[in-house]
Amino acid sequence: MKEFDLNNIFTDIPVSGNKDDALSKMAKLFAKEDGIDADELTQGFRAREQESTTGFGNGVAIPHSKINGLKQPVVGIVTFTKPIEWQSLDEKPVEIAIALIMPLDDPNKEHLTVLSKLARKLMDDEFIKELQDGRHDANSLYKVVTNAIDFES
Repeated sequence: MKEFDLNNIFTDIPVSGNKDDALSKMAKLFAKEDGIDADELTQGFRAREQESTTGFGNGVAIPHSKINGLKQPVVGIVTFTKPIEWQSLDEKPVEIAIALIMPLDDPNKEHLTVLSKLARKLMDDEFIKELQDGRHDANSLYKVVTNAIDFES
């Protein structure tokens, strides 16, 4: 599994308050850091949201997309200065987005493995509390997510 590193954690990002703007802003942040086409990623995130919401609840969303030509998966986190209306499963706005950006050619279905791990952790109240408590600090978020999820397996 690819890097999940501090360069892909962006805290306290201002967004106008709607999900489309948040997805676009996220795509631009990851595009700059990882050499991904921002428009393609924005379209991918939005297309996935059309299928069903990626707002899992408790203020956390897991937007994800597959990108043609991407060599390795990218995992990143964005926290927002103000909660974003996301049409989450629990109808609560999102403060933290954990993004999964996977190669279009994903024969091992790595994205499903990571999604499954994250979904299980998002049912753990302690994990949610640690995410929320650390949402303003990239180092804290990095530690919480890497301790909770083994990205190598």
